[in-house]
Amino acid sequence: MALAQVNTASDTPKPTTETVVVTAERNRAPATNVAQELAIYGTDVQVISGATIEQSGAINFAEAVQFLVKGVNVGYSPDEGEYTIRLDGGGDRDTLVTLDGVPLYDRGPVLENIWGATTIDNHIVENIEVFRGGNSLYFGSNGGIGVVNVVTKKPDGTVKGDFGVSYGAFNTRELWGNYSFPIDAEGNHSLMVYGSLLATDGPRIYDPNLFTDNVALSGGIQEYPLNKNNIGVKYLWKINESTEFRANAIYTESWFQDAFPSGESYSPNTLRYPIIDASLTHKAGDKLLIEASAYYSNPLLWNAELYPVVCRIAAGCPIANQATAAGVGTRTVPRGAWTGAVEPAFAHGFGTTNQFKSGFVEIGGTVRATYKFNEYLEVVGGVQYVSYKDDSDARFAVPNNDTATTGVFVDVHPTLPFSPKTGISLAVRTDFSDAFDSKTIWKFGIKHPFMDNFYVRANGGTSYSLPQTNELFINNPRPPTAVNETGFTTIGNPDLLPEETETFNTAIGYTHEFGQSVLFMELGGFKTEVTNRISTTSGRPIIVTNPITGLQTPVDTFFNNNFVNEIQGWTAEVDLKIGEQWAFNVGYTNQDSALSSGSRGGLQLNETPEWFATASLNWTSEDKRLKVQLLPRIQGDEWSTGGPAIAGTTKAAGPDGKGADTGVPRYRTNFGNYTVVNASITYLAGENMQHRFMFRVVNLLDEDYAERWGFGNNFYGAAFNRGEYTNTDDRYFYGYPFEGKPRSFYVTYATKF
Repeated sequence: MALAQVNTASDTPKPTTETVVVTAERNRAPATNVAQELAIYGTDVQVISGATIEQSGAINFAEAVQFLVKGVNVGYSPDEGEYTIRLDGGGDRDTLVTLDGVPLYDRGPVLENIWGATTIDNHIVENIEVFRGGNSLYFGSNGGIGVVNVVTKKPDGTVKGDFGVSYGAFNTRELWGNYSFPIDAEGNHSLMVYGSLLATDGPRIYDPNLFTDNVALSGGIQEYPLNKNNIGVKYLWKINESTEFRANAIYTESWFQDAFPSGESYSPNTLRYPIIDASLTHKAGDKLLIEASAYYSNPLLWNAELYPVVCRIAAGCPIANQATAAGVGTRTVPRGAWTGAVEPAFAHGFGTTNQFKSGFVEIGGTVRATYKFNEYLEVVGGVQYVSYKDDSDARFAVPNNDTATTGVFVDVHPTLPFSPKTGISLAVRTDFSDAFDSKTIWKFGIKHPFMDNFYVRANGGTSYSLPQTNELFINNPRPPTAVNETGFTTIGNPDLLPEETETFNTAIGYTHEFGQSVLFMELGGFKTEVTNRISTTSGRPIIVTNPITGLQTPVDTFFNNNFVNEIQGWTAEVDLKIGEQWAFNVGYTNQDSALSSGSRGGLQLNETPEWFATASLNWTSEDKRLKVQLLPRIQGDEWSTGGPAIAGTTKAAGPDGKGADTGVPRYRTNFGNYTVVNASITYLAGENMQHRFMFRVVNLLDEDYAERWGFGNNFYGAAFNRGEYTNTDDRYFYGYPFEGKPRSFYVTYATKF
């Protein structure tokens, strides 16, 4: 749904437009009309300009938002090629990322997750709009805590272009460019073509000393290269002064490593992600605006996983055709040792017979109308249709779970005669789907200015998130062995229910202009409850019986948590612009996200920082040619629970250190408490300052920190396979950090024409 192109139905300015524009421009970015509209009616809107992203020099989208967007926590590891964007204490499915309104939500094909946000190319971004608080009304499911909408550069009937190259640490190379031009004399038809190349050897992700011994011997210690290519074409047809049609086609291919210290010897991923979208906007007079949009996406993933073959026979394993002292013959590998061979997991191997595609097809369309009856009433109504179909190889044997959802929504904007500057939005949406009978969600928003420079705002809403295909049907096998005849380690649960979210967001703000300077301040709070939170049985498996051998084996699966995920916190932001030379912004988020009860009740959920702060300090010379930027991120406690006792960890729950519903030790590893500062110096040369030279430093202080914490085991370890301990022993488990990027240097040259 290409909402980024929405224009207001009336040319009459809203009473609070001036305040909204200042608020939305607190990063000096021009807000789209939909962003201004949401801000008028109580939504916290932050807009980050493409110029700001450009000056940051961020290599990927996660790196940009992690340092520039208030309240964002990045899940997983950006440098590994996998990440999600999370707002205000939520999980992966609570923040919806969209590209020109097209959702990049991962439907979870049965092989492995597809990380949609990783396809975003920073060099084609016009701005990033962040809508905090429930915003599923227009954008669909999964916007229960917020929406991050990426607005891309588009043709406008003029001739313009960009070209750039960059080189830096870890042999990182980038090349990008775009060119926009009219294709008729009047400029009513115009095109833009663009492309980018990114290749990097990647920084070290895991400490080599923390690998399972046989995994390390089989080649598990390796570089983590990432290669990504983007190409696209965009078209604009200005039909007349009140009607325009746009169409876009983009294609992304990404190749990255995905091997972990306790398992894979080698694990490259190939992701191919095409998106086609189109929109038509027609303004009929001053009262009516009609919009129609549609999109098609078909992400596909190929994932190879090779595991070491370990000898598990007490007498040793004879290996033929090996070099021996007497020549080529048979060598006996002792029990517990690596045999020198690797084997692929089902559907994860190499070649045409053992590596299967996994993916999905999503098609969506929206028709929306905004009608202004009079000065006291405006109504927005529309219909949205989204269909999903699994597009994985038939050998995954996924049951038919194709779904189609039709949503009907209405949003009423009354104006109070006695308080015309108060923006009010009252909205409801009902979705009809093959996956359920019907679901009704609601949203409200209100913003009221007072005392000239102050305002109060509040918004709230509900949302839901359907289970992913892998959560419903995955059968993720480990190579069968003598001690694990079933082969399965994770299975799906087809009885999962959708997660449901209710959230509220409120704040008081202040804006003041004095001369050429602007001061903006806001203090806010949020509260969210997520019911039916989908969790995993990791550490507390269920027992599955092999129907052939009768062997009982513990496996993990997914379930709806009976306890409510309660999220609450508060935010503070100060933005100060002093003339044309100095700009300063700081944003602080304090968040508490925990289950209401149970063995982990009251404990902060994994990979959710208890607090963090981001800031930016920008200086520009008087001639505007020299720019200096500092981007610090300070993060407090962040926990990961699972595995055994590790040095520096604390036990989590239960009087004996065991979770009441787990039966195994649970430990909390704090991998937060760090300060990372990025910095850049930019010089603009040329008569029109069209040439940009930049020197960038990542992690200026060379902080040793972790982006994420993982837990592994010694299933492939020599001592475990020799029988020296079992999988209930603390020695079986271990933890490892996903290391952050060390101090790194990059240089860039770019030009505009």
